Amino acid sequence: MEIEFAEKDNFAFPAYSALYHCIDDLIFTRGAFAHRITNILPDENDRNLKINNEKRLKEKLFREIMSQYNQRIIKYNLLLPKLSLDKKNILKIIKYKLVSDTFGDEGDYSGSHKVYPTTFVCETCGDFRILNYKEWASFNPNKCRYCNGKYEQVSILMFCSQCGKIVPLYYPCKDHGTSDLKLIRHKKDSLGTWRVVCRSCAKLGVKEPIDIFRFLCSHKDESNVVICKEKPTKFKPLTIKEGGVYSPVVITLVDIPATENIELEDLEYILLGLHLDKFDEISDRIKSDINLSKIESYFGAYYDQNIKNLLLSRDAEFSGLSSEAKDEKWKQKWSIDIIEKVISELKTCYNTSDLENYNDYFAIKGAFLNQEKNKIISFDKYIDSISDNTRKNFLMSGYKKLKEDFGLSDITYISDINLISSCIGLIHGVNKFYEQGFVPHFTPIWKGKKKEDLAVYSYPFETEGILIDLDKRRVSNWLIDNNYIQKEKPKNDGEAKELLLKIEKDTDACFALKTLLHTLSHTLIKRSSMYTGLDSDSCSEMIFTNPASILLYSTSNINIGGFEYVFEHSLNNWFREVDLEIHDCTFDPTCIFESGACFSCLYLPEYVCSEFNHYLDRDVFIGNKRFKISYW
Repeated sequence: MEIEFAEKDNFAFPAYSALYHCIDDLIFTRGAFAHRITNILPDENDRNLKINNEKRLKEKLFREIMSQYNQRIIKYNLLLPKLSLDKKNILKIIKYKLVSDTFGDEGDYSGSHKVYPTTFVCETCGDFRILNYKEWASFNPNKCRYCNGKYEQVSILMFCSQCGKIVPLYYPCKDHGTSDLKLIRHKKDSLGTWRVVCRSCAKLGVKEPIDIFRFLCSHKDESNVVICKEKPTKFKPLTIKEGGVYSPVVITLVDIPATENIELEDLEYILLGLHLDKFDEISDRIKSDINLSKIESYFGAYYDQNIKNLLLSRDAEFSGLSSEAKDEKWKQKWSIDIIEKVISELKTCYNTSDLENYNDYFAIKGAFLNQEKNKIISFDKYIDSISDNTRKNFLMSGYKKLKEDFGLSDITYISDINLISSCIGLIHGVNKFYEQGFVPHFTPIWKGKKKEDLAVYSYPFETEGILIDLDKRRVSNWLIDNNYIQKEKPKNDGEAKELLLKIEKDTDACFALKTLLHTLSHTLIKRSSMYTGLDSDSCSEMIFTNPASILLYSTSNINIGGFEYVFEHSLNNWFREVDLEIHDCTFDPTCIFESGACFSCLYLPEYVCSEFNHYLDRDVFIGNKRFKISYW
């Protein structure tokens, strides 16, 4: 499937990469010009996969939008209304209109675009044209109006680092507007030498060339409303390139079964309770295993007033009871009393843990999936399935050493994973993620003339992947040895699991653990093409912090099967290669002493990395710089 844009030129993007190229206002470059997305059509032909739990998805995405947008407002003193949870109903989930030649949709398209910016300069004489879209329709870029030269698009936009405003390079003469301008570029690649002159004024001898980059941003939006308390700020030039002006923010989540009858506030605790076997009392009561679908049905029956009225009037066990007693017995009939007790206990213990991320991990492991449909096999079970004893013993010995050397507890292959990737907004300007405390200019996707609605673009898809679990005791000991956790070392896996689960978000321990996991993930992706058949651009990752686990999965719907092959044939070799990525960087010793990660060694494109290349440091595996004890 593809998403295709139509205008004067047609451009198509694979559906899985559309979130990074095809969002409202996003700029992409094709051919000689840069283009800007002007409209995206919603799914009309029902070719997208179904989103099972849209309620959970919307809750998670809105919280992320609210957090990032409000941080920006506070950081830059913006005069914009903050988002609050009572506004989450304004969020709409939009799926792309997918097109494909296999369906014979010639001329069909998913949206539209326009050339942007419509500012051009003659390569020969410097004639500077600032066109509106009516003028663009008749504009011939191959013929200058003054000489025999050709026009090129001016590949510069102006960015205000204080309010986040982005505008084209623009200069109007007070007396003559933009009708007769000349752009003087003494050195094309040195913006400081660029000047603009109005030819009409120059003929009268009344104006000298103007420094076009000297102008200040007044912090006004497109409606001329002031949006920032700070003083006017000088614009900074940005070179137009994909990801250089606007950076999409994409979040990938696991799509678990629908839970319409369970309150979202309780859902994550119920999922956690199922994994921790907290509902055994219900299993004993009903003489059967308890799962999410059963709990969902219990809540559905409990809240159904028609069922309640019918059973209360007919069932002898309710006769003669007071209304309060009937309500209590009705709750017990559907085990709601036990469920509420478990939820209350878990909220007391884990109210600061990232349960959504934790439960996504268990969903990947198959806790809430159809086990018959999904092939979920650990490497230990794969070894057991081999009939050739010589090969079995060889793999068993190699796998044991692999786990010891790399601090692993389990590696699992999953054939069918239901994921949803969603673009929640754009970062305006340069994303200085490498600067401590940096807050990007995150802007949600607003809909409507008055920006009264929010939107996210979501792409549900099925893929395969490999889940890599680190040894929880070894991870716990590493955090304790590096003084990120002040606890006694766990005596067994259960204590280690509990210790990691209680690590709070946005703490030093959390960041250290995420850095460990994320660095391992990138080193494996960097070496993926040698063993999986997938280059690094066709892979992506999910980081499960508290479970100390990473998921590497395919984003290409063409090369599915690559991870299954490496799982069965090249697992040891794949891991052995990561030492080359860890101990060697072109920019060493600078890289390892400063941050331990850079564009030469660990960074990956934004459509591969789930964390904008945050939380990367080779020193987690080397030690003595920022981590006194290495993990390996």
